[in-house]
Amino acid sequence: MKAQILRTRIAPTPSGYLHQGNAFSFLLTWLIAKKKGGKILLRIDDIDAARTRPEYLEDIFQTLDWLGIEPDEGPSDVSDFQQNFSQHLRLENYNILLEQLKSKSMLFSCDCSRSQIKKASTNGQYPGTCRSLAKPFNTPNHAWRIITLKEENYSVPDLKSPQPTFPLTQQMKDFVVKKKDGLPSYQIASLADDLYYNINFIVRGEDLVSSTSAQHFLAKKLDLSHFLHTQFLHHSLLLDASGQKLSKSEGAISIKYLRENEISKKNLLSQMGKELGLLPTHCENLNSMLDNFEINAFLGK
Repeated sequence: MKAQILRTRIAPTPSGYLHQGNAFSFLLTWLIAKKKGGKILLRIDDIDAARTRPEYLEDIFQTLDWLGIEPDEGPSDVSDFQQNFSQHLRLENYNILLEQLKSKSMLFSCDCSRSQIKKASTNGQYPGTCRSLAKPFNTPNHAWRIITLKEENYSVPDLKSPQPTFPLTQQMKDFVVKKKDGLPSYQIASLADDLYYNINFIVRGEDLVSSTSAQHFLAKKLDLSHFLHTQFLHHSLLLDASGQKLSKSEGAISIKYLRENEISKKNLLSQMGKELGLLPTHCENLNSMLDNFEINAFLGK
């Protein structure tokens, strides 16, 4: 039987300028794909239209170009993305999954606000207020939630050992699959896109273990065997000087800032290479990093 070609993706969200944490995830994805003779798709997650900005879209292409990472598939620029690759062009795919979940009586309609949930909850999680109220699904300003009853610690597939576990009902009880604005949630859109593009290997930060758990939960409910056999690698996060993860919302130094202030790309590669177990002399450029990067060594195997 012919071996399956590794297909992975880089999937940034255009809600802010990309930072070093994003670059590290891109680099790790690129290194593994190249080592395994795989293909990389550039998938831009723009389903949240309210947070998407043209300058953030442009920054994605400029960052990849500056790093020297060239995806094998996907949009070539902002115009190509908007015309041919935007998630808003694949709404039908997302709605098919939502209707399948609804037909299996797995969903309920909910109009609870964040403040109402916070007031009614003892642990900050959704308390199940609307689960048994049978509110019509077509009611305006209502979200769709999926029932997570009986789901407890959820084992997340990962190349690392031991595999992480996630308490789905404790931290994502009855999570939203369709938002009040009528658009699918990230969990639905990401799952549908990975299926659409035939992705079989996903590199993510360890802060997205919850998303992997939610999407695996959905895939099991929908009998989506391809996604259930997808391999994952949840990598450690880059931290700032105070020990907090780098994030757009916390104002992490952007790659745009590094580019515009002519800060050496070699210095950034060296910093990221340290996280990959590479020596500074191995981080002169991407080709040198590729020559010296060992997947099993990085995984601690």
